Amino acid sequence: LGLETVPAEDKAALLAFQQKTARLQRAILGANMLLGEASSRLAHIRKAIQYTNARGADWVSRTDKMSNDLKDIQKLLQGDRTIARRSEPIPMSISRRMGEIIQAQWSSSSAPTKTSMTAYDIAADEFAAVLPQLKKLITVDLKRLEDDLEIAGAPFTPGRFPDWEKE
Repeated sequence: LGLETVPAEDKAALLAFQQKTARLQRAILGANMLLGEASSRLAHIRKAIQYTNARGADWVSRTDKMSNDLKDIQKLLQGDRTIARRSEPIPMSISRRMGEIIQAQWSSSSAPTKTSMTAYDIAADEFAAVLPQLKKLITVDLKRLEDDLEIAGAPFTPGRFPDWEKE
């Protein structure tokens, strides 16, 4: 309708910024979902270890380390909820920073602000550092532990594909 109060001079640049933030937001939301799934898998693994006759000496410590690593990644992505519940200030999390950008820009017809562009760069840099850690934890470390449990005949846990052959 042409009713913008401060229309963007370069609508293509505005659209490009909105699409760029959408791609980062999609990746962050996916990483947050993977965090929850990995945490659930580790909880099931912890229980399965208790019911496994051939216990690996380091299974519990590996599970604990992965759980702690997930919590560290979660603090970076979502913020420290324990401190936040006490109404104490916490550093801006990656997810919150993206939320601020989206709130400011996605419903706006104005050009992206310098603040939003800087916030995007910060969030993208922080996420670029976190994503490989999460990927390694899930695709290498957690997978290796699940493979060890499968070899030992541990009870089934979510995320593991059962290895079976007809006898």
